[in-house]
Parts: sequence; structure tokens; C-alpha cells
Amino acid sequence: MEIASLKDCYRIDRAWRDLGLPGEPGKICRSPFPAGHKNGDANPSFSVFADGARWKDFSTGESGSVLDLITKARGCDVAEAIRFVEDRLGIPRSEHKPDAAKKPQIPPLRRGTESELRELAERRGFNTEALRLAERRGFLWFTTFWGHSAWCITDARRALYEFRRLDGHKWPAYGRLPERKCHCLGAGKHWPIGTMESEPFAKVACVEGAPDFLAAFHFLLIEGKEQAVVPVGILGASNHALAPEALAQFKGKVVCLYPHVDDAGRTAARAWARQLNQAAASRVTAFDLSGLVLVDGREGKDLRTFAESARTVWSASENSARYCRERGVFTAPRRV
Repeated sequence: MEIASLKDCYRIDRAWRDLGLPGEPGKICRSPFPAGHKNGDANPSFSVFADGARWKDFSTGESGSVLDLITKARGCDVAEAIRFVEDRLGIPRSEHKPDAAKKPQIPPLRRGTESELRELAERRGFNTEALRLAERRGFLWFTTFWGHSAWCITDARRALYEFRRLDGHKWPAYGRLPERKCHCLGAGKHWPIGTMESEPFAKVACVEGAPDFLAAFHFLLIEGKEQAVVPVGILGASNHALAPEALAQFKGKVVCLYPHVDDAGRTAARAWARQLNQAAASRVTAFDLSGLVLVDGREGKDLRTFAESARTVWSASENSARYCRERGVFTAPRRV
């Protein structure tokens, strides 16, 4: 579809809602970007006109179309804004396949918009406040990667990055790589994400994979343990041998492992436990998720699926607290 047609089909009032911008669009309204205005734009200086096709900020002098509004709200380029509109209109597009001969580069990372955080939370069953906590601690980022909106897990070392598509789909196959859920750039999977950031904490929740890393923040926040326990993520059960320098950071700490309920997860957990004990961790336990039954009746496989299945429980804070107290995800780990 031509750009002009996209603008005709997708007006500013709809984009305003989809982007999760504050307030309501109108001929005279407050700016959806109050941080850039004196006193938060207390005296409305924003206008949406031309039947929702144009906008103007009389305080800053900025103006534009719906695409310009999207690029400003999301901190992206016009190409990504067009993809945002196409996704909302349900317009199919061909997959962008990267050049297999070209070495991938780390794209610019940024904080997520309200709509991106909400989409990730709803798709995965996470609490949005937990995602904001992961952002504040420097672990969760958003970007455009190979033509798709994506979320990224990394830490202050900036040595390893894992990218997953925000829409939940797999990355297409290219070169010798098959279709896959995630792409990791950088090096050092043997160094758990968040190891250095765990230094001030006496208790560590060591999880397997990026989705479980975010799920850990979800459960920690619900159980009120975010100031007492810190998540650390090992990106894959195949990483049996952890870096000696990383293991040294766990000396004297209480560590609980949360492996996936499969042979690979159990094998990895035993290997990690041996190394942590050798590194003089004060206590090492593991939580056997196979003993937890999901809301839909299935047995839990990992923290992420537990959160996703239990999403109806999290809708009420009272039920959430009771549910967590009864199951004790972070309060009653079991030895395996």
C-alpha cells in the first residue's frame, strides 16, 4: 500500500490510542509529550486537525502526519513507523531476510514505549511493572532488528545480546541457520546475564533463558522480593561450563536455580550447582517446577509458561498475592 493510502486509513486518533499516549487528541489538547513542555503543557498547546491527518505542537513548532507522530513517540525511523501502521491495519508483508554473508551489527537500543511494554506483557503474561523494573535496572531494551520490532536482553557488560521479536514470531531461516526463536549477538554465553549487577544482593535467582529472566522480575515483584532477591540469567541449557570469573561473583551468596522441566534443564542445573558449590556459594538449591500445575491444567515447564498460564490470576492484586503465597515461587525453593 502506498504511504498516502496508509495515512488515509490510519489517522492520528487511532495511532494515539495504539501508542498508549496520555490524554485525548483534539483541535486544542495537551501535548502527548509533556516532558518536553514547561509545566507539563498545563496550558494546552497541541492540535490535531485536517480530520486527524495532521498535528502541530505550537509550543515547540513541531508538526507532521501520523507517521511523524509515530516516529516521535517510538523514537524510530519512518520505515519502522510504516511497519507499525501495517501491523495495526493487518497488511501482510514479505519477511526481511538478512544477508547471510553480512555480519550482524548491534542496532541502537532504547527504552520501550507504553504500547510496546503493554504488548510484551500481554503476550507473555508478565506484569508491566515488572518489565519497567527490568528496564530501570538496564536489562530490557527495545529496537528494530532485521526489519522487525524486537526486545533485547543484555546487561552492563554489553558483551552479549539476545533479541526476540515483539510479535512473538520466530526469526526466519537464513544461510545455514534454521528458523529460530531468538538471535544472540556478541560472545560469552558462559557469563550469566546480570552477574555483575547481583553484587549488592545476598540472594540470587538463577534462571534459564531470556523469557524466564523477565518472568523472574514478574514473580519477584508480585511476592515483594525485588529488594531481597536478584535475577541472573543463563542464556541456554547448553552452557554447562560457566566462566570462572563469573562464578567467583557468587561466593557467599544463596543461589536458587530455576531450570526448565526437561532433560536438558535438569542436566544443566546439576552442572551449574556443582560449579556454584565449588565457587563457595553459601547455599545452592533448585526449584522443581514440575510440581506446579498451571491454571489450564498442564504441568509447568518453566517460569515463563507459568506466568503466561496464570495471567488471569494476576488481574486482581489480592488473588495474585494469595496465589504466590500458596505456591511460594521465590519463598519456598526445594532441593532437587
